[in-house]
Amino acid sequence: MQNEHFDLNDIQHEPSDAQLQTLMELVATEASRRAALAREALMQRLRDDIATANRSRVTA
Repeated sequence: MQNEHFDLNDIQHEPSDAQLQTLMELVATEASRRAALAREALMQRLRDDIATANRSRVTA
């Protein structure tokens, strides 16, 4: 890749196709990572809520 730093708003010096491809791959990787973190946090919260509900049902 020629110039690793580029400004997507600079119409005088547009990024190359290779730079755009790399950017899209990095964005997709980061989106997947964040989705996995959010999914794990949601699942943990769900497990905690189920455990709380089960405890309150047993003591009631």
